[in-house]
Amino acid sequence: VIPVGHFWEHGRIELAIFSLEVICLVTSYLTAVLRGPGFVPLGWKPTEEELARLLKSVEGKDLPLDTEEIPVNDLLQWCPICNGYKPPRAHHCSNCSRCVLSMDHHCPWTNTCVGQINLKAFVQFVHFVPLATFHSVAIHSELFALLIYAWQRARKNADFFKVLLQLQVLLGLLAWFAALVVMLLVGTLAWEMQHTVRTNMTMIEEYVIEKAEVRRRRNGEKKFVFPYDLGKGGNKAAVLGSGRFSWLIPGGATPGDPVWPSVRAGSTHFDLSMEQIAQKTEKLQRSLVMPVRQAFSAAGRCCCTYWCWVGWHFGCALCDCEACGEQRLSVAVGEAVLVSKSEGSWAHGRLMAGSQNGNDCCTPLQPGGWLPRQCLNERFVQPYQIPFQKELQGRWEVLQVDNRVVVVKGLVVHTANSRLSFSLREEDGAVRLLGSSLKSCDGQLAQWSNGQVWKKQDQSPSLGGEWPQDEEFIDLPRLEEMKKDA
Repeated sequence: VIPVGHFWEHGRIELAIFSLEVICLVTSYLTAVLRGPGFVPLGWKPTEEELARLLKSVEGKDLPLDTEEIPVNDLLQWCPICNGYKPPRAHHCSNCSRCVLSMDHHCPWTNTCVGQINLKAFVQFVHFVPLATFHSVAIHSELFALLIYAWQRARKNADFFKVLLQLQVLLGLLAWFAALVVMLLVGTLAWEMQHTVRTNMTMIEEYVIEKAEVRRRRNGEKKFVFPYDLGKGGNKAAVLGSGRFSWLIPGGATPGDPVWPSVRAGSTHFDLSMEQIAQKTEKLQRSLVMPVRQAFSAAGRCCCTYWCWVGWHFGCALCDCEACGEQRLSVAVGEAVLVSKSEGSWAHGRLMAGSQNGNDCCTPLQPGGWLPRQCLNERFVQPYQIPFQKELQGRWEVLQVDNRVVVVKGLVVHTANSRLSFSLREEDGAVRLLGSSLKSCDGQLAQWSNGQVWKKQDQSPSLGGEWPQDEEFIDLPRLEEMKKDA
């Protein structure tokens, strides 16, 4: 028998405190699960009143073309799966098959995403867990003091091992070790979430900002300013609330407007989404067009039978599970695929509109998927480009407007000294920008349907450069080079 003495005199106090911690932990967890992240309604589109109110902060000098109304597809991203536009901070989750407001990540613990609605509850949960487990480690650490006491009082080694092998002692040691492991693992995530609270920036947005810095430095654009950075106090209030004890009391939703959250002075609600559109446009510019030489069907559930069929028709090398659980793309002979990346024996792309020749524009509403690389004829690969793309590269002066200089790099357009970037698109066989069509361009003058004319500046640097020859595109871009785009 071990005389516990004063070791357990504070047991009731410890039990009361630990029970309170567990209640806060469970409450915040259930809040994160039951409230959900906040899904964007299917087919969502901003109202005209919302656009008119929010576009007041966009100045005309930041636009490469004068327009009475900026098209929605130049401001917000389109989700072909949800068949609607994404709010500025929303992202599509392949696990949930929905667009999520202010998506941070998909959490397997809650079996849902962490987004705008449950972000506060999730932050509280990952902090209450290490707090409760640290308390548990501290409580069970007294067991070692009891074992040392038993070792010193034992007359023989056999007496000590009888104490050590008691069920209560073994369960206590197991509980101490389990609590220590959970405290370290979840505590690491809690430390990562502190960055989200301090910056009001989700994990996905952090990656977008990293790509924005690289893209803008390469293209000579102004540094991107995160529009939702409200300062130290404002960022904390945007995630946890502005009340004195709002960060401590579990059960509440994340404060603020879930669709149009507050932005810092000098920024617009569309800065982030327009930067993402520019990044995807540059990714489109790096994509390759390839004709299909062998048909492939994406029909069938991802199971053992399906992969046996794939291995029988295309070889066992395709059974590397790159496309397992991912969207696959059905193709037919004669079609063309816009390939953006590849991994092993698989390529990821989307069908081209008017696929018989591969020179037509890519269907913007067509979702992509994986298909075997051997279905594509890589000998006839060519880069994706739109009409007049080479002629438009460089710096242009807007004749009807004083001191407005437009810079075109690839498919991305911006005015000098502006942080906003816009994208050139091919729609219905015409090159379009901000709703206006390009009527003609000879490399020196560009005339648009809104009546404005651009004039190439003297000795304008060739920002776009020359397109590589076909033989330079024999190998598809490796996924290792664009790992985070996978």
